[in-house]
Amino acid sequence: MKIVIFFGICLVCVVLKVDGSVRKETFKCVKGVGYRENHCNICHCYVDTLACTIMNCPGRQDPKLRNCIVGTTWKDGCHKCWCVKDKGTLCTLKCDKEAN
Repeated sequence: MKIVIFFGICLVCVVLKVDGSVRKETFKCVKGVGYRENHCNICHCYVDTLACTIMNCPGRQDPKLRNCIVGTTWKDGCHKCWCVKDKGTLCTLKCDKEAN
């Protein structure tokens, strides 16, 4: 039993080390920056409020996009992504180098 627990702890440590690119960060809406919500809707910031289109994207709605861990951030290729409460996954429309 102790060996199983030991290997379980080692496995968790390896996963955390390999997937170290996911971290916690609060999403802040930036005026002039476009975002894509759940690989579907386009969003923009208006007076510190995020406004998104309401398109029907049934074939592109992966449940993992909405059921992410709120407050985490990661890279999707060259795009920066956040998990935002009541929205799901938001990623920059332009790559980081283009957005800066």
